[in-house]
Amino acid sequence: MLIELNPIEARLLGSLVEKSLTTPGLYPLTFNSLINACNQKTNRDPVMSLDADTAGKGIQTLIEKGLAERLQLPGDRVPKFKHHIEKLLNGADSKLIGTICVLLLRGPQTPGGIKTRTDRLCTFTGTAEVEGLLQKLCARSEDPLVARLPRQPGQKETRYQHLLGGPIAHAPAEPFPKIVPPSADRLSNLETRVGALEAFVKTLQLQPPRNQT
Repeated sequence: MLIELNPIEARLLGSLVEKSLTTPGLYPLTFNSLINACNQKTNRDPVMSLDADTAGKGIQTLIEKGLAERLQLPGDRVPKFKHHIEKLLNGADSKLIGTICVLLLRGPQTPGGIKTRTDRLCTFTGTAEVEGLLQKLCARSEDPLVARLPRQPGQKETRYQHLLGGPIAHAPAEPFPKIVPPSADRLSNLETRVGALEAFVKTLQLQPPRNQT
């Protein structure tokens, strides 16, 4: 069974993974560096503004779930943090980790978007390889990691979303307006009014034309 992540945990874990691959010299991250990574204005969707208290609670629950670790080596003035996403994904495949990292940090993506945004995280031969991986992750018999989203009007490419936050709640289709047939009394009143109007029109037609002065 997959370990579910709330949005704060997903942002913290994704940021730890990203920095471990893009700036390994600065990894593991200090708490302040981790907050800054979570609150980046670029490469994040949605943009967040986590404070120390919120981030502290989030990293603590990640540690309790076994997905992060707090380190304080001799000589370190402050503790640092590292991820254990391999425990969540049951493996350390670089392409899988890179793909999930992008989905954690940027929300639903097309295969082409993932190919572009994983360039610094892993190496794909092309978009077709990304799509093949996504389809495998969707088709897992137990605990699929990714879901294919319904294509929305105006969208040319299919998007994929991770399932580490639980099942996706698709918005129901907007129902057609319900047509309420008129009641018997209302219909009778309408017929009476129409009949009266028709009689009035006939009366007007039978009247002789007025003399013009």
